[in-house]
Amino acid sequence: MNEKEYIESIPMWAKKKNSLLEVRKNIEILGIKLPKVIHVAGTNGKGSVCAYLSNILIENQMKVGTFISPHLIEVNERILLDMIPISDRELESISKYVREKLGNSDTAPTYFEYIFYIAMVYFSESSLDYVILETGMGGRLDVTNVFEDTLSIITSIGMDHMQFLGSSIKEIAYEKAGIIKHNSTVIFDDSNEESNEVIIENAKAKEAKIIPLSDFDYESLKFTYVKYKKKAAALAILGAGQLLNSIKNIDEAITKTVWHGRMEEIEKDIIIDGAHNEPAIIEFTDNVMKLTKVNNKKIKLLISLVKDKEVEKIFDIITSKLEVEKYYLTAMNSYRSNSIKELYNSLNILLEKNKRQSKISCYNNSIEAFYEAKKEKADDEILFCVGSLYLMGELLEGNR
Repeated sequence: MNEKEYIESIPMWAKKKNSLLEVRKNIEILGIKLPKVIHVAGTNGKGSVCAYLSNILIENQMKVGTFISPHLIEVNERILLDMIPISDRELESISKYVREKLGNSDTAPTYFEYIFYIAMVYFSESSLDYVILETGMGGRLDVTNVFEDTLSIITSIGMDHMQFLGSSIKEIAYEKAGIIKHNSTVIFDDSNEESNEVIIENAKAKEAKIIPLSDFDYESLKFTYVKYKKKAAALAILGAGQLLNSIKNIDEAITKTVWHGRMEEIEKDIIIDGAHNEPAIIEFTDNVMKLTKVNNKKIKLLISLVKDKEVEKIFDIITSKLEVEKYYLTAMNSYRSNSIKELYNSLNILLEKNKRQSKISCYNNSIEAFYEAKKEKADDEILFCVGSLYLMGELLEGNR
C-alpha cells in the first residue's frame, strides 16, 4: 500500500475524535510553525473566498499556502502552494513523516485531520508569507481552529449539516463564529440578521475588530453575473486590505481565478455547480433563470445529492422556480450517494405539487447520465449539472 492508498483508507468519521488540545499537541510534535493565518468559515462560498484571496496575495508577490476541502478529483487539490497542488512525491514523503511522528497517538487522526497535518507540515517547511485555511465543518471545534494569529473571514450562514451544527441559523452561526480570536479582526457576510447578531456578539466579547461585507459595494464588480462569486471576491478584497499596505492587480487576480464546480461552463452550454444545500440551491436557481432568460434557452438538469441533504426542500425550490424540460437523476460512486428511488419519488411529488410537467431519466452511473444528457441536449437548451461536490468531481474526471 502506497501513501496515497493509505490516506484513502483512513476513516472519514470516528467514534472519538481528537480534541483541539490534542490537535495542538500533535502540531507541536510535528514541529509546525506558521506565519499569519487567514481562517475562513461559513456555509457556502468558503473555497471561492480562499481562491480569490490566494490569487490576490500571489499577484502582490506573497507566497501563500492554501488548505481547502473537499477535493474534486485528487486529494492533492486540498493542499496548495501558490495555488499549485502538492506533488505526489511531497505528499508521500510528508505522509510518512506524519505517520512516524504520530504513530503512538492515543487517538488516530480522522481522514480530514490527517490531511490537515500533511498540509501544515508542508506549509511550515515552505517559508510562506500567509496561510489560508478553510474550515472542514463548523469552526469552533474544527480541526483547523488551533492557531491564534489569525484573520477570520465568515461567509454566508445557512442551513446545512444541522445534525452536527444545530437546527437554527443562530446555532450554526455560533459554531462558525467560534473561529474569531481575541484582539483579532473578523470580516463577515452581514446579509442575514440572525447570524449577524451572533457573530457581532462573539466578536465584541473577544474585542475583535468587525468589518461587514456591506462596507464593500460588491455589486459593482463586473467580472461575473454570479452573485455569490461577487460576494466571495469582495470578502477576499476586504481580507487583503487587512494584510497588505497597498493592493495591486486586483482585477487580474479575480479574473484569473478558476474555482472548479462553481457555475463553471465546462463546454458550450454545459454548466456544473456544486450547490447542495437550501441557500446554495436558491442562488443556483436565480443564476439559471438569469442565464436562460438572457440567452433565450430552455433548461435540462442533471442532479445527484448525498443522503444527509434535505432532498424534498431542494426539489421544492427547483420545481417551484424552474421550468425544466428533462431531469437526469443519477447515483454517484460514493457510500453517501442517495438512492435513485428516493430522488425519483421526491422529484415526482414536488413536480405534482408545483404543477410542472418534466421528463425524468434515472441512471446508476453519473458519467453515463452526463453523456446521455449531453447527447440529447439541443442547441436551444442549456444543460445544468448540480448537486453534490462528489458529482462535480466525477463529471470533471470523466470529461477531462
